[in-house]
Amino acid sequence: MQSIPYITLFFSAFISTVSHTVALPQITPSPSGARKQAPLPVEIIHEFPQGTWLENLAVRSCGQVLVSVLSTPDLYQIDPSNETSPILVHSFPEHLGLLGITETTRDIFYLAAGNYSVFSKKNVPGAWNIYEVDLTKGPRKAKVAQISNFPDFVLLNGLVTLDASKGLILLGDAGAGAVYRYNVKTNEVKIVIKDPTMNPVPPSPVGINGIKIRKGSLFFTNAGQKIFVKVPINPDGTASGPIETLSTNSLGDDFALDGKGDAFLAQNGANNLGYLGSEGAKNITVLAGAPLQDKHVLAGPSSCQFGRLRSDKKALYITTTGGISSNATAPGLGGTLSKVDLQGSRYYNNGWR
Repeated sequence: MQSIPYITLFFSAFISTVSHTVALPQITPSPSGARKQAPLPVEIIHEFPQGTWLENLAVRSCGQVLVSVLSTPDLYQIDPSNETSPILVHSFPEHLGLLGITETTRDIFYLAAGNYSVFSKKNVPGAWNIYEVDLTKGPRKAKVAQISNFPDFVLLNGLVTLDASKGLILLGDAGAGAVYRYNVKTNEVKIVIKDPTMNPVPPSPVGINGIKIRKGSLFFTNAGQKIFVKVPINPDGTASGPIETLSTNSLGDDFALDGKGDAFLAQNGANNLGYLGSEGAKNITVLAGAPLQDKHVLAGPSSCQFGRLRSDKKALYITTTGGISSNATAPGLGGTLSKVDLQGSRYYNNGWR
């Protein structure tokens, strides 16, 4: 999530279904047998009405995609095949919007909800909750329960599972510049990492943003500081070594890590999907979106995750804000769930994260 200027928009209560591939500039075909080069095609799976900011997503083991909305407090399930229409899983009317989401055990998800307005850029500290969303009986019979309130949090944003067996998840407080460990079974919460690299840069209220764990390290973005960062952690989530800045030209919001540890960054402020290899590269390579394509192709990408089925494990699903966050609005353009297929390119290294 990134802060935005004040915008007044009308939000339609109806959803329009769109399934098509975004028109791209003509690209010279690669020689036979050659790997696909950037820019990679972007397929729109579903587009919401103008004024809709999609914030985060989680791909279920069955292949369906959960999408959290920040401009309204709604959680949807979207079918990537478009064989079924989007399903409103649950609405949270006591909040303005939804943010991070993580899965602990199969079809048990934890979701952040609070009162940050994407239109007025105003945030209500202390109005942050975690909800459990049980989808074991499907999205139409979802069981939703508030399990905790965090009165001391400034702006709860990213979530990631630390130890599913113990019910431990990490929470990023983007306003305080800190990471907390939270036990969903006991409601115990404790700060585990606080570092200047996590702080927001005024006037933006957002510091540490997307968070992921890979091979004993916590990775996170901070678009305000334009950094992508890695810190080794202990099993309890505390830091076990020094913080390492992997890139200083990142506008990443949330991101995905592949089996090798390469990063795919939803670069909200840059309107593109970026790639950063795990072998010491510092510069981010643009795979899709601006400036290789029109900025409306990926208008404010906010999060991404690999598919979990055999048929889509080499593809990234990407949510966007419809350009609200990134000076890329256009008449009729709403937030989208899109797809970028990495198959046949040199950027895919197996495994979803």
